[in-house]
Amino acid sequence: MRVLGLGGSHHDFSACLVEDGQVVSAVEEERLTRVKIGFGLGPRLQRCLAADYVLAEAGVRVDEVDVLIANDFLNPVYSLRFRDRMTWIGHHLSHAASTFYTSPFERAAVMVLDGRGSELDHHGERHGETITLYAGDPDGLRVVHRVHGRIQEAPRRLDDIYENSVGWMYEAVSKGIGFHTVGGMGAPGKTMGLAPYGTPRYVPALAEHYHLADGVFRQSAEQQRALCELIRQELAGADDAVADEIRADFAYAVQAHTERIVLDLARWLHRRTGERALCLAGGVALNSVANFKILEETPFEEIHIVPAAGDQGTALGAALHGTYGTGHRTWAPSPGLFSPYLGRHYDSGAIRAAVEAHGAELRTERPEDLSARVAVELTRGMVVGWFQGRSEIGPRALGNRSILADPRDPDMKDRINAKVKHREPFRPFAPVVLAERQGEFFESTVPAHYMLLVPKVRPEMRTVIPAVTHVDGSARLQTVTAELNPRLHELIGAFARLTDVPVLLNTSFNDNEEPIVETPHDAVRCFLSTEMDLLVLGDTLVWKA
Repeated sequence: MRVLGLGGSHHDFSACLVEDGQVVSAVEEERLTRVKIGFGLGPRLQRCLAADYVLAEAGVRVDEVDVLIANDFLNPVYSLRFRDRMTWIGHHLSHAASTFYTSPFERAAVMVLDGRGSELDHHGERHGETITLYAGDPDGLRVVHRVHGRIQEAPRRLDDIYENSVGWMYEAVSKGIGFHTVGGMGAPGKTMGLAPYGTPRYVPALAEHYHLADGVFRQSAEQQRALCELIRQELAGADDAVADEIRADFAYAVQAHTERIVLDLARWLHRRTGERALCLAGGVALNSVANFKILEETPFEEIHIVPAAGDQGTALGAALHGTYGTGHRTWAPSPGLFSPYLGRHYDSGAIRAAVEAHGAELRTERPEDLSARVAVELTRGMVVGWFQGRSEIGPRALGNRSILADPRDPDMKDRINAKVKHREPFRPFAPVVLAERQGEFFESTVPAHYMLLVPKVRPEMRTVIPAVTHVDGSARLQTVTAELNPRLHELIGAFARLTDVPVLLNTSFNDNEEPIVETPHDAVRCFLSTEMDLLVLGDTLVWKA
């Protein structure tokens, strides 16, 4: 049985193919169009390139697909080609399915928090789902509690106000302090990175702009407008240095309150379900700081966050719901870890063609021991573009489309931010660590396979790996195993044999405000347009001539 899922909302479009319960392929539209989050594609959106990609990867035609399914918050233009065959499900249900049916749990509590989801009619008013809590077991997903909020339209859709939305509160603060991404959306990842530089100055003030009690979160449009006005007034007339402090303090405040809200909801859900395991999805689940605090400060003993926790993961969730949530198959977790490496494998011919297209600018070599050679170059301070195997889904580079560097160099963070990523200097980079040595360097042995947990670096190790230690001593960790990514595991092992440090700096293989590279051609272009030192395409080392 084959199920093709389409995903997204008005951004982050994607497709996923599931065959007999196995995820065969998944990709985001932005990787193929090279347009960040798919914003502004217009009529080109109806091409739905991601669907063609996953079908081709599986070697099947669309008429060989049994079910085509998507969430009902998806821009309908994206599904035009398949409109006569589509099955529609709720946006939050697709998020919930994406995380529960990729988890190692037979049963679990499930929490979905985002900006907004499917539209609802509430006494004649337009509402959108904002928080949905579920219980999952072999019989499927059951709603335990749902929060929705009124939609107040603005001249631009991006400026709409969604009431009772944790995600939209974070988005509003991010926009208010000046963090935007492509198309004018807020950039909450920047806010999360800035928060540790702030102080609690605005924590009491922000507490007055929402209501939280026993699992109930409420924030009116008036409260959200008042919060935005407070930010505007505080920034008005401030010089650059003072304005930077104000922005950091508002980032600190919204992060602190988001953690408070998420923890309150998690504790309530645990009391209601009694489950020991929790699955998370929705844009708020990308807040890896809050995720780790759930493990630290609630009764949940285990946690799973799908790597594509944002709207790009709803294709995965729709396809999995079409498989398990409609009675076609009974859910049982697979014995191994869920692999996020679901893109296309590019062979040596594709790599050779990409290099030859820039022949005069590049030179290549194929070392006998790739990992040993690259490890040596890393110890020499090289910034390495690392392109291997199938691309990963979601916004985090997990070792197949990564930029890697030596975490021991205290100047490496500033160098990569300025010369390669061309982004704000305060933004941190992630460590990727061998699973078997994680406890030596970090105050947590909980695996973080998808870079969605932020523990502390051990105090004695913060000067050993300063390039991946944030200002507050934390790190957005990725744990690597030989099972999930054998080549990355081998490379870090080779680096550890040279340095006794089983850690590398890992960031996504892209320049600022562009999608992660997908093809060898994308990788070569990004390599040539930035100050990366070395590119590794499969088994080939590529140098700038």
